[in-house]
Amino acid sequence: MRRSEISFEKIRELAEEAGREHWRAFLATGEAPLLNGCLNIRRAWMFFRNPEIQIPPEASLRKCAIVVSDRGEVRFTADYYPDLTKCGEYLQEMSDYFERKNI
Repeated sequence: MRRSEISFEKIRELAEEAGREHWRAFLATGEAPLLNGCLNIRRAWMFFRNPEIQIPPEASLRKCAIVVSDRGEVRFTADYYPDLTKCGEYLQEMSDYFERKNI
């Protein structure tokens, strides 16, 4: 069954919820989990961790980007920020994956 596309507002909300959960041990009260900007390639949106969130070396796997499909699939991925060219290349792969899997 094909799921419907969701709005950008819902996509951003899903990314923020995922970020708050993923980085909850490191977030200061009222701190935004994501930067304002994001990237979009076809079916996928990539959001970046607020650099004010301090993640200690022993939790380095928590340093990631969040990718959300236009159907609400949320994934934690490699974070190449601030290299937007590399981010875009990876996001293209994620968009292709979402397309193949219809998610």
